[in-house]
Amino acid sequence: MDEEEEEDSILDFGVGDNTDSIALGSNNLAHLYIDAESKFDEGEYEVALMRYLQVFDGSREVVDWQEKRLTDLLADIAALADVYEPALQTLIIMRDEREDELLKASNDLNRIHEWAALNRQLDRERTLTVYFKLKEEGEKYAEALSLIRIVESSRLLAKGLYAELDKATLEHLQQKLEQYETDLLTPKLAVDASEEEQEEALESAMEAMVAAALELFEAAAALKEGDIGRQTMNKYLSYDQPNSYAKLIAAAKKAKNSIWIDGLEKLSEDHQEDSA
Repeated sequence: MDEEEEEDSILDFGVGDNTDSIALGSNNLAHLYIDAESKFDEGEYEVALMRYLQVFDGSREVVDWQEKRLTDLLADIAALADVYEPALQTLIIMRDEREDELLKASNDLNRIHEWAALNRQLDRERTLTVYFKLKEEGEKYAEALSLIRIVESSRLLAKGLYAELDKATLEHLQQKLEQYETDLLTPKLAVDASEEEQEEALESAMEAMVAAALELFEAAAALKEGDIGRQTMNKYLSYDQPNSYAKLIAAAKKAKNSIWIDGLEKLSEDHQEDSA
């Protein structure tokens, strides 16, 4: 197969982004997703890829699928790419389309989310590499850079890149925690979910909320946002997690906030005395 024919075979899978497509309902998406997984298991890779792409495009406006489409779904396509080369080429084309838009100063948050999610499957470091290149260009990419900081807030914190954080990033982390709190209070469970599945969903929601609170506290410590830090600390302690004080102290140390470290160590000592 020559290069032109090979490209045609890749593009036939519907790589072109159908932004005008009508969002499918959650039930239809679930059935398509199950069918994609079945076709993958049965070795019908071409059909599996087509189904995965239908779910990806069709779920763009479906609230319940926003996280799953950028994590589990893309991870499934990446797994398919390990055994089926056109799936890898599809992911690359999808990523490059969104990156081209970004380089043209596109400020579409959803597309930037997709671009970063695709990079997590293809080349995890690429997002921040591009971010710092765009930063060198100055004001032209100011809004796009702000959106990337929001999308990659967890990554910036993990790498200790606190100088890249700003008020918008902090607000995003606050909203993220509030959403996880809402999800825990009103979990979205399938009607036919078993008791075990319900327990797993609640445990997962709790873990996500605890992690989000610790991220927000670390960011507040780095930016020296006392009110937000105090509120988040109290929330985190109310979750009654093991070694809560030690984890908060570790976050403050990572953020190099010596005042908060001293305060937390004193609170920890007082708590131990009260518990004795």
